[in-house]
Amino acid sequence: MVIKRFLFLLLMFAVCISFTIAQEEDDSVQETDQVNYFIDRTADGVRFIQRLMCEAGDYVLRYVVIVERQSQNRYTEVGRFESKENFADVSLTVGEYRFSVEVYDLFDELSFVTRWREFEVFLAVQPVLSGFTPNNFYLDEETEWVINLRGQNLLSSSEYYLVQNNRRIHPLSHVSEGSSARLVFSAMSLVPGQYDIYVRNPGGLDARLGTFNIALKKPFDLYLSAGFAPIIPLYGYLFKDTELEAPFSRSFFPLGAAAKIGFVPMKRVWGSLGVEASGSYTMLEMEKEYYTAKASFLNVHLSLLYQVFFLNKKFSFNAILGGGSSSLFDFHYVYQIGSPTEKIDRHYPSAITGLSFMAFLSGPLLINAGADYIHMFTSSDDSPMPGFLRPFLLVGVRF
Repeated sequence: MVIKRFLFLLLMFAVCISFTIAQEEDDSVQETDQVNYFIDRTADGVRFIQRLMCEAGDYVLRYVVIVERQSQNRYTEVGRFESKENFADVSLTVGEYRFSVEVYDLFDELSFVTRWREFEVFLAVQPVLSGFTPNNFYLDEETEWVINLRGQNLLSSSEYYLVQNNRRIHPLSHVSEGSSARLVFSAMSLVPGQYDIYVRNPGGLDARLGTFNIALKKPFDLYLSAGFAPIIPLYGYLFKDTELEAPFSRSFFPLGAAAKIGFVPMKRVWGSLGVEASGSYTMLEMEKEYYTAKASFLNVHLSLLYQVFFLNKKFSFNAILGGGSSSLFDFHYVYQIGSPTEKIDRHYPSAITGLSFMAFLSGPLLINAGADYIHMFTSSDDSPMPGFLRPFLLVGVRF
């Protein structure tokens, strides 16, 4: 029985020695990324609980956490907190403190004492939000993306953001003056929705106030325009001389018109996305020495549309990319001597890209000016493939 007790004490001694070394190497206190306090909200008010802890060990009966407060360069004991766990939850007032932990083994004998660890308890203040302006951000308006808060205890060290479920939008910067705060947001970070404004002060006390809306004044834009649209041939068997003489080898065909319909449902501060349907009609006619080539040239396309506004929404830059069809109707030759050839129709797939500018006049009126580049995909018998520019000047309305 004596030998068993001796072996048990020897084991406990070895455990305590190794635990003491571990405590010294870990600086007596467990360093983690976790917050070492939590807030207890009761009917009597808010109470801050500090958690003082050390590394847990085996074969430990109990821990005693000793807390001392500094006053006039002296430390005075303010409490001893016994625990079966390796921590003690205490509620302390503002001030400078230190603590040490006494570790007792299974025989309730003092095994070792950690070195003193200093810490400070700061004053935490409750933020209060009483109001804010504006109530909305409209993404389809030119404005400053700034929210002005009113309240109390709004600190420069506070954390501010807009919150909607799991989404948070943080400001680029903020200026706080106690009773007010100015939050400046990046336009690129704004997403439509209903948000609460949240503020969290150092120490964990927080407040929130809603509802702040990020929205669109108009859910979509619809553009209708029509006007003058000639074509300028660039290359290909229709327009440039090859081994066989091109039927329409002119540098400009002025008799043309175009119409465009744009639908833009997705609007953000970085730009708007939508679709555009466009069509154009051009009369092709080319006189040669012995004959005249004639055709009606029709182009119909559907494109993705990207739009960016500038100068207080008075102008926009537009870019399109899409595909469709280019068709020759009633293509024939009229000879000076003899009968004209039979009229034929030819249809080709084609790709389109273009740039334009819109100027918005009074009311819904607009002017749309730009140019489209169209490339036609033809068969091997009709090569090389033709391409041309379609400048346009259109007048329209926005709904």
